[in-house]
Amino acid sequence: MLEDTKVPGFERLRVLLVEDDAFAQRLATAVLRQLGVTNLVVVKDGQAAIQQLSYEDARFDLIISDWNMPNVSGLDLLKHVRSTWENMPFLMLTGNANEEFVRTAQANKVDAYVIKPFSPAQLKQKIMVMFRIKPS
Repeated sequence: MLEDTKVPGFERLRVLLVEDDAFAQRLATAVLRQLGVTNLVVVKDGQAAIQQLSYEDARFDLIISDWNMPNVSGLDLLKHVRSTWENMPFLMLTGNANEEFVRTAQANKVDAYVIKPFSPAQLKQKIMVMFRIKPS
């Protein structure tokens, strides 16, 4: 796995992880913890994520979401987020690497995406780039 590489300031981040696959959820959680994230909310689908976002004070510094989920997809979640928080960092996890997916995600202002299966290093690198931090 990754060495413990806590990033100064990441302990103050509030992150929403939306992932229905248990393995991907554990992997992403481990990466976030290694980066120093301590305020992490994990839900299993877009519907639960929208509920989290509707709570008072439910402002997040980063949303990481799977694309293919039951109830509400990651794309629908992204559209919901963009309708309220235009600049909230949003990273999509997906097994879809085709051109149509990329265009659809970009058209809906996704900040970044990681193709599944992903390694801890790939997810860490993408998060670091999103926050404009040079990966070590």
